[in-house]
Amino acid sequence: MKRAIIGFFLAFISICATAQSVRFAPGFGDDELKLDSSYVLPNGTEVSVETLRFYISNVEVHKNGTAVWTESASYHLLDAAKPESLHLFIPIKQGDTLVFLLGIDSLTNVSGAMGGDLDPSRGMYWAWNSGYINFKLEGTSPICNTRNNAFEFHLGGYAYPTPTVQRIELPVTGNLLQVDVEAFLNQINLEEENRVMSPSAESAVLAKKAASIFHFQDEK
Repeated sequence: MKRAIIGFFLAFISICATAQSVRFAPGFGDDELKLDSSYVLPNGTEVSVETLRFYISNVEVHKNGTAVWTESASYHLLDAAKPESLHLFIPIKQGDTLVFLLGIDSLTNVSGAMGGDLDPSRGMYWAWNSGYINFKLEGTSPICNTRNNAFEFHLGGYAYPTPTVQRIELPVTGNLLQVDVEAFLNQINLEEENRVMSPSAESAVLAKKAASIFHFQDEK
């Protein structure tokens, strides 16, 4: 009897924890993204992804258009190479929409580099006048006419006229939030566009494309 009660209690805790968390799942189309593995885009282009990192900040849960939960000190660096970083405590069952920024807001940028996930040692900070890299994607493709056939997209910049932070609003349909790298690369001609390493108009355009690759996987 005692064991049954303990088992029920542990199961209840597990269910509650699941309901209060979101797992960001890097993928490549219908497949799980595996770093340093080869994939083929619909146009036949072969690619390999070596790095995927991005910032999620200002996280909120909304219900009927009103915020019902807001996270304080809301800055998270998600890294495909570190699965533990992809799980975030977010009580999404309290509302119907998840709202967050892809990137770091301008106020935080001008406040100077901080600790934790915002520490410059994380490799996602340029300088005080350029700020944080909001989204970083690196890999290789045979069609890239670059050293080692590499492509590098470091999307950041907070200042007018080319801010790159993106506000994302997603209807909540589950706990698994997919990040489809294939969807991003499908929007780019890697032969002509394969290296963005500083704030620019190009970076701002690509940031909007990066924001479009986040979506919840519907519960079945």
